[in-house]
Amino acid sequence: MLKEFLHFLEKEQLLDTDSRVLLAVSGGVDSVAMGHLFQKAGLSFGVGHCNFQLRGQASDEDERFVLGLAEAWGVPAFSRRFDTETYARETGQSVQLAARMLRYAWLEEVRQENSFTHIATAHHLNDSIETLFFNLTKGCGIRGLHGIPLKNGLIIRPLLFASREQLEQYAGEQNIAYREDVTNRETKYQRNKIRQRVIPVLKEINPSFEPTMAENIDRFRQLEHLLDWAMRHIAQEAILSYGDPFRLSIEELETFDSVLPTVLFEFLHPYGFNSSQVQQLSQSLNNTGAIFLSPGYRLLVEREEIVVEKTTEKKEIASFHLTPETRDMAVPGGRLNLSYQEGPPTTFPKDSWQTFLDADSLEFPLTLRHWRAGDVFQPLGMEGKHQKLQDFFNNQKVSRFNKEKVWILEDATGRICWVVGHRVDERCKLSPSTRNYWALKFQKA
Repeated sequence: MLKEFLHFLEKEQLLDTDSRVLLAVSGGVDSVAMGHLFQKAGLSFGVGHCNFQLRGQASDEDERFVLGLAEAWGVPAFSRRFDTETYARETGQSVQLAARMLRYAWLEEVRQENSFTHIATAHHLNDSIETLFFNLTKGCGIRGLHGIPLKNGLIIRPLLFASREQLEQYAGEQNIAYREDVTNRETKYQRNKIRQRVIPVLKEINPSFEPTMAENIDRFRQLEHLLDWAMRHIAQEAILSYGDPFRLSIEELETFDSVLPTVLFEFLHPYGFNSSQVQQLSQSLNNTGAIFLSPGYRLLVEREEIVVEKTTEKKEIASFHLTPETRDMAVPGGRLNLSYQEGPPTTFPKDSWQTFLDADSLEFPLTLRHWRAGDVFQPLGMEGKHQKLQDFFNNQKVSRFNKEKVWILEDATGRICWVVGHRVDERCKLSPSTRNYWALKFQKA
């Protein structure tokens, strides 16, 4: 194992001769084996332990055990206790995610304060395989299939060459004591379900499952390098400008029609756009005026280019303009589709998320926005009487939380035409004199 460990470090160029590494040691077999290998290799390292206080006395015993290991190894040790459950509640995160964020933030503090060059975690081959299957199940591209990366900034994973079984065998051969975390056997966590239920079945099919998956992961990493190479060449022609705004040539993008969603995702994922939005965008390049939103950014489809710009003000995020050319617009919570129809309709909308508006009654540009205090309209069916939206929502028993999500469509005169999903304004309804109309449909995400 030591020989394989040193070969892996050299092959992947994880450390330099003057590296000083902070090891994240939980007390489990993988992290203890990592510390043992570092000591046997004569590498310079220290130990960092997080006590998340999630298992009562067992957590405290883990901490004492790790501090004792560091003393036996003759290396500096650092430990920190966290009120993880309280932090998770305050931040609205799962306990697992909260622990992960606390762990990496604290380890980085220790690294900087004590002049360590790297942080090493004890993720091994099985962790990488489980990550691959987890990502694949949730939906991912090539970059989700490489498992856990060998490096992430100054964080390294020097055990990715070894399986869990190999590490346990090494610990047995070297008489290495370690702590067992019983939560690793529980199936209430999604990754543990993969570990306990999925992987054993796959190993029945292929007894050499781990080595085979290691080869697959290596191939996926090579494909990722090829993807990076291809995207650099595509970017030279497709990117019109970097920065704010970020602009892409639609003409150049369309030459990659067969792989367009993948190309768009690579360009737009850094701006927070997800795969679903990218898929919709790839089908909307001819829909001038289509808008897509991500946290912090707004994407606009123009006639010849895609424009991505920051949304720094709240009003930019909550208000969208529609021209007569707009046919599709993505907004938080759904999409609005518009189509211009000539002549009177032969059928009528079947639900409140679709409506027809008299074309002659509308003045463009239209604005899609959230409701504001003081908004008034003339609800269809009230014979032209005005009503405050606040009162309308109360009568419809719309909760305050849901009320803030309701979209309002108004025309250039400031007149509310449609409370989306609820009611049309009397002044915009179809009438016997209607010659042409706009068909609108809101599709909830």
